[in-house]
Amino acid sequence: MSLVAELDHEAFSPYGTAEKLETFEARYQAFPQGFVVLDLDGEIAAYACSEKWLTNREPGLDENPLEIHCANGKIFCITGMAVRIKQRGNGFGLMLLDHLIETARTEKCEKIVLETTHAQGLYFKRGFYITNSREDRGVRLDIMELSLEQHG
Repeated sequence: MSLVAELDHEAFSPYGTAEKLETFEARYQAFPQGFVVLDLDGEIAAYACSEKWLTNREPGLDENPLEIHCANGKIFCITGMAVRIKQRGNGFGLMLLDHLIETARTEKCEKIVLETTHAQGLYFKRGFYITNSREDRGVRLDIMELSLEQHG
């Protein structure tokens, strides 16, 4: 899990939104089927993680999924996703996003939510839209969602 945290740091420390190793460990423990790592020649090229909630709300940085994940939840939250800088442009982000959308459908979720500093364009490609914006850790975060009832 430390390699995932290192990739997260590479991707998000310029924005001040990198998360703690303990957060990733808890995410995997809470919802392993919602945690995906793309290995390319023995190196982590990308990762994505998620959890399920009972109620619709905005995500937050470094939240403890062991306290908020609910196996019966219908709201699917993408809690983190990053592609290693040298691997960007190869379609890995969309591959991971498509995998998480399929996982959300398999889990019978009604909606996917997430927050992003800069990857809005990726999510727009799959029909996500911005519902709100806020500032956290001194950076702007756009809250985005996708209704699976309308797109399923």
